[in-house]
Amino acid sequence: MERGSSATLDDYNSVVKGEFEMNLMVNSQMLFKKFSAKARSWIKISRLHFYPMPWIAYSLGAAAAYSMYREFNLSIYVLGYVFLFLVELCSVLTNEYFDFKTDRQNKNAGFFNGGSRVLVENRLVFREVRTAIAVLLLLILATGYVLLKISSDAKPVLMLSFLFIGLFLGLGYTLPPLKFSYHGIGEIVVAVTFSPYLILCGYVFQSGEWKDAFPWLISIPLLFAIFSAITISGVPDFQADRAAKKRTIAVIFGPRIAITLSGICISVAALSWIALYYFEILKGWSVVLIFVVLLHALVLLTVLFKLMRSAHFDRKINRVMVLTLLYMLWFCLIPLLSLVL
Repeated sequence: MERGSSATLDDYNSVVKGEFEMNLMVNSQMLFKKFSAKARSWIKISRLHFYPMPWIAYSLGAAAAYSMYREFNLSIYVLGYVFLFLVELCSVLTNEYFDFKTDRQNKNAGFFNGGSRVLVENRLVFREVRTAIAVLLLLILATGYVLLKISSDAKPVLMLSFLFIGLFLGLGYTLPPLKFSYHGIGEIVVAVTFSPYLILCGYVFQSGEWKDAFPWLISIPLLFAIFSAITISGVPDFQADRAAKKRTIAVIFGPRIAITLSGICISVAALSWIALYYFEILKGWSVVLIFVVLLHALVLLTVLFKLMRSAHFDRKINRVMVLTLLYMLWFCLIPLLSLVL
């Protein structure tokens, strides 16, 4: 009897152990899937595909400072970009939060416009995004403080001004009460932020000088290229933006005017690019790439003309968006490579 009872008890323990291990494995898989889904949602809402261009523009400013003063501080360069990265990420999350109404109504959302749709699809909730924004603001303040401490070449007031301007322009795009994009100046704010501001950050953080003409001049083509891209990105969104009372150029003046203005800015960007080489503000081997830029501009203008003739604006325009974003890249990548190579 004792042997039988012992065998029965062993069998029971074995079954319990098996069930425990099975439940543990199932729960672990469920937790992993939940964690993976949440991680993918955070990556998607961060919209990481928009970050390389700002980094290149910032690096262009640092390279320009080195070409003028032959000084480069790696710690300031890295910490400066960390600050700008955090500001951009915080701005993206505030855009997702306060643009929820227009994103929810947008039927033409794509990889480059209409938001990430993470909140719209309820993959993250507003409380989680609010918490992330609060954490990012604390990190921004801490990073900015350290950057001010280690920036010996720049005047503290100048550095503080540039840090504040970044927060003001980045968060003010959709954050109440500023809400630049809802008051008709969103495109201007984006163009200024992602061209002269970023280039000057790289320049000022390294040199402590902001009055030099060089960083301002090399930012001009990029300014118009970015303005073109952000203006055309409002065309597929204009119905949803109009319903949400978001006053983009496409909403205020209509898609045709927005496309026309985008085409004009593409042309001005190319012409100002040529002027930089003509007046020898930029020089060297990269001059041969002028023809590549002009060809890209011609292709873009042709695509915009076809879009205008189609009169079909309430649709996705991913091809146009890709071309305009690549067009922007020329005006920061080429001068950066010409300065460092």
